[in-house]
Amino acid sequence: MARPSLTETAPVTLEQLHARWADLNARYFSGALPPIEIVWSARLTSSAGMFVSHAGPRSREDGHEGRARRLIRLSTPLLQHLSGRELLSTLAHEMIHQWQFDVRKRRPDHGEDFLEKMEAMNRDGLRITIHHTLDEEVSAFMTYAWRCLECGQDYRRQRRTIRPKDHRCGACLGLLGEVLPGKLPRKRRRIHPQHLAAQYRPSPFVQLELPFTAA
Repeated sequence: MARPSLTETAPVTLEQLHARWADLNARYFSGALPPIEIVWSARLTSSAGMFVSHAGPRSREDGHEGRARRLIRLSTPLLQHLSGRELLSTLAHEMIHQWQFDVRKRRPDHGEDFLEKMEAMNRDGLRITIHHTLDEEVSAFMTYAWRCLECGQDYRRQRRTIRPKDHRCGACLGLLGEVLPGKLPRKRRRIHPQHLAAQYRPSPFVQLELPFTAA
């Protein structure tokens, strides 16, 4: 039976994705990529796909350091209702990261070699991008929110990772208040600038965009 074309828009099954992986490996990587497991992930909601190696780069995020296992994870919530074209471009994106790790022996990123490979593959209509375009879908999973009590800047997260007692607004260093469903933080509290430095604790908290990561 003929395999679906690289640009078809019909839904693609996991079995077909394995077949597409083999085709893309032969066509764009000269068959250099070693076999890899492709899995659906119901918990992956911050990105459409992710290349993971338990024995090296990006291994910590999967919680299994030390195991010689690599896989490509695809987000069930974000991709299950999209076209085969979207699935294929996501798969191709993660394959470039696999190529960086398995062939070039380096930490996957979106540097020069990634861009060169992406451009070469996009000439055939794969439409690979660095960042995904699923902002609305990702936002639907951001169930926690905080608001700066000084400037009103909002911060949304999928998990309760912001701690108002430790973190401050990335824009003005103001205090943060959690926004509960149907409620707003207490009225803004003015803090004199001379007291900000004393109250502020350094932390890695900044407002970030959600990238199409391989992490």
